[in-house]
Amino acid sequence: MRLDDNGRVYLPASIRKNLRSREFYVEEKDGRIILIPVREKLMKYRGIFRGENLTGEEIDEIVKKETQKLLRGEL
Repeated sequence: MRLDDNGRVYLPASIRKNLRSREFYVEEKDGRIILIPVREKLMKYRGIFRGENLTGEEIDEIVKKETQKLLRGEL
């Protein structure tokens, strides 16, 4: 793998094809980079809207805000 001039990491196709997410929560621990699919971090919200009378757009906005918090390390 390599890091380009813009800081992007290129993952080999053999790894990418096994991933179910294109967005990741990034952690650094002991000099190592850990990528955790955002989907896994957001699973705690699964079913949270059940029984709510929300539009698709409202749900999308809530999910977007929670994802942004997660990516900023606020969750």
